Formats: sequence, structure tokens, C-alpha cells
Amino acid sequence: MKHHYWEPPIALYLFLGGLAGGILFLAAIFNSFVVPGYAEVFALPVLVSLACVAVGCVFLVIDLGQPGVFWRVWTTSKSIIKWGATFLVIAAVFALLFFLAFIGDAWPIFAGLSDFLKPAADFFLIVAGFFGLCIMMYTGIMLSTLKAHAFWATPALPVLFTISAISTGCAAVVLSIGGWPAVISLESLVVSEIVLEILHVVDIVLVIAELIVLLTMVLSFAGAGNVTAKAAALRWVKGSYAGLFWVGMVGLGLVVPLVMYIGGGHSAAATLIAPILVLCGGCLLRFMVVNTDDRAEIPGENRYYNRVAKNDAEFITKWTYGDNQF
Repeated sequence: MKHHYWEPPIALYLFLGGLAGGILFLAAIFNSFVVPGYAEVFALPVLVSLACVAVGCVFLVIDLGQPGVFWRVWTTSKSIIKWGATFLVIAAVFALLFFLAFIGDAWPIFAGLSDFLKPAADFFLIVAGFFGLCIMMYTGIMLSTLKAHAFWATPALPVLFTISAISTGCAAVVLSIGGWPAVISLESLVVSEIVLEILHVVDIVLVIAELIVLLTMVLSFAGAGNVTAKAAALRWVKGSYAGLFWVGMVGLGLVVPLVMYIGGGHSAAATLIAPILVLCGGCLLRFMVVNTDDRAEIPGENRYYNRVAKNDAEFITKWTYGDNQF
């Protein structure tokens, strides 16, 4: 049965949350193990992640429908959205502390605050990165726990969303590393270049992995899934979503960036266009998955809904107060 369980704001929430988690996770890994001692080059990527968290939370509150009482999401013990909101808040708090540790480099008025926070900057980023990993995993688990929706109820979905989140995180870091408020110096430029070179290779691997997992999941559903999952997958493969899937997601979102990464070197195609396409592909993936929310019919469900009066039923549209026509 077709029924939209969630609307577009949730798709944007999942994309922006996964993107923020990917940025924080990568920044923590690189700052801890690859280029320790140069945390300032990750200040702008962390700021980007904060913006993603803020906008994503706005979309979540909008989807909940009652902004004034959104805090009640934490009072429902079985609400899976509660966990995502908790991870986002903790990650955002420590990401903000990390960013403030370097804001004084650009705005001297905050130098005292930055000097106070800077000794703990690595710790702040590690905590933010850990909860960034939790956010990435949560975005897929959130959907896969809804067993009634056949296309979502697969272990492949959390894997796909996690890979996609790290890949989009790579793209965002490539576009923002070493920027404001970091002080531009020869050392920071060299460190940024080292990180870019590694991320270039990492994203090649991630795009290939995402392509394999995505095609395996969709084609397996199309060929051997249950009736509901098969119908949903066939819309992707050769139905109404086929253009978005093959041209938008697979073609422009994965294959074209992969070719640019491999053959582009230091060109604008590899360092600018490819990351933007990866980000667009990741966003499209969330929209298509969230919109593919088919579920199997409960016995008698259609019969019930067919008997329920529609909004334009005659006895509703012609009824006036005090006039008993029926």
C-alpha cells in the first residue's frame, strides 16, 4: 500500500544529519591520526557541520508539526527519533566548543575564550566525531527498524546510508578545509593539501562501495524481494523513478564523480565539481529512499478505507446546520 510515512523535511533531516556526522567523524580521525597538531584547518568544516545540524533540526521540528512542544520527543521512551535528536545535540555542543577554540584567530575579541578552550580542542573534536559516527549509523537504522516498510527493512540500508554519509562528509571537507577562521600559512596549506590528497583516494573507495551496495540492494529487491519490496524496487529500475535513479543518483551522483576523481587530478572537476555532485547524489538518495515507503496491506485495510466517507461525499458537502436532508 502506498502511504507517505514521512514527508520531505525528514529526508533533508536525514541528509543534513548524515552529512554533519560524516564531517565530524572525518575531522576527528584526521586530526587524531593523520595530521595531529593542526586542528585549526578543520575549524571551517566543523562550522559547516554545525550549520547542517541547525538546519536539519529545523526540518525535524517542522515535520513533528508542533514546534512549541518539540521537546516532548525526549519524553517518549520508545521514540527512535529521540536517539537521533540526542546524538545531534551532543555532537553540536562539542563541535561548537571546538569551533570556538579557534574563532579568536580571526576575531581577536574572542581571543580569551579561544585561549581557554584550545587546550581541550582535540578532546572536543573526538567526542563530536564519536557522536557523528552515531548519527551516521542512526540515519539508516531509523528507517530499517520500520519493518512494515519493505524497502526500508533491510540491513543494507544502514550500511548504504553510513557509506554515503562518510562520502558526502569527504566532499564537504574537501570544499572547506583550511578556510576561515584558520590562519593561512605555509604549514596550514601543506597540511590541507595532504588531507585533500588522502580524502581524494578515500572518496574513490567510498563511491565504489556505495555504488556496489546501492545496486546490490535495489536489484536484489527487484529480482527476489517480496511483492511490496519488488514493486518499489522496480519503480527505481524501470518505473517512474528510473530517470532519477539511473541518471541522477547512479550517473551524476556516483559514476561521473568517480570518473572525475580518478582522471581529474588537481583539476576543478576533481576538487570542485565532483564533490558537489557527490553531495547532490547523497541528498537525492535520501529523498528517494524516504519516498519509497510502500508497505504491505493489512487484511481488509483497503475495504475499510473504501467505505470511509471522502471529504467530497454528498452528505458532507450538502449538509447545513439544522437542515436534515438525509
